[in-house]
Amino acid sequence: MDRKVKPPQDAFSKSSSPFNRIKGPIFIGRTWKEYEKMFNLESESLSELKILDCAAGASSFRSHSAKKGIDVTALDLMYTHKAYDLCVKCEEHLKILVDSIKKIQDMFVWKFFSDPDDIRCVRNNACKEFISDYRKYKGEHYIPADIQNLPFDDESYDLVLCSHLLFIYDHRLDYKFHLKAISEMLRVSKGELRIYPLVKNRGVKSEFVKKIMDDIPDVKMEIVNVDYEFRKGSNEMLRILKSER
Repeated sequence: MDRKVKPPQDAFSKSSSPFNRIKGPIFIGRTWKEYEKMFNLESESLSELKILDCAAGASSFRSHSAKKGIDVTALDLMYTHKAYDLCVKCEEHLKILVDSIKKIQDMFVWKFFSDPDDIRCVRNNACKEFISDYRKYKGEHYIPADIQNLPFDDESYDLVLCSHLLFIYDHRLDYKFHLKAISEMLRVSKGELRIYPLVKNRGVKSEFVKKIMDDIPDVKMEIVNVDYEFRKGSNEMLRILKSER
């Protein structure tokens, strides 16, 4: 009898992963430059848009956008916490991330970052910028909410972004979660939704991508190449456009 071969796992998904010590969302930050590349954004084209960043974590995208005159609201379950507590959590999670990556460096593309220590530096700076902005605008531009139940009216935003939550964690978040979250983000968007990345471990595209493309009607969906690849194979985003009325 042939033996069944289990799919390969990496340090992020196997049972011994240090990330399994983290209860709840992984809370780290990303920079404006990462968002620009992950989502094919050009600041000149964003000035007239209302943008919602879902599961924004400790990213500096909202803060940096505000300096450019771009209207961004950041949303995350963790935004009920005080700034100091989020700063501690970000530092803790960032250390776990970098320590894990050091053990599996060959699974990543070292183009945007030069090495794991560069990740630590870049993400730490993003967190500092986030914390400074969060202290000023918590509850105004930083909204605590569940991505499956957004506290906004229909078509409140021109563009909705979702980074490093859907698809990449399909071993933690089931398909029902993905479908509900995407449906909610589309509800509050009057323009489009962009989701990055589409892969999970070892550059394998999540099976949920095709299911979502098959199961959500009345929208246009396309997989678009982006100029950002850290996990191998993660150079694509899902772009979903609301149907014209």
